[in-house]
Amino acid sequence: MKMVLSQKQKDELNRAITDYLSSSGYGDTLDTFKREANIPADELDKKYAGLLEKKWTSVIRLQKKVKSACKSNFSR
Repeated sequence: MKMVLSQKQKDELNRAITDYLSSSGYGDTLDTFKREANIPADELDKKYAGLLEKKWTSVIRLQKKVKSACKSNFSR
């Protein structure tokens, strides 16, 4: 499957993943991910704090809205 993210989006996603791994206590995985994603070992940007979880909950909320809208259209 071909990825459609721009380079900037990939970088932001990698930093959000880095924050998630760090805040969740996945130290070994964090170190490996930083190495493979070419993120400096000491780099953590507070701008990405909680971003991955916020985006994830937004996706779930929007999926529920879409399902609800589809059900409304079928019942007409």
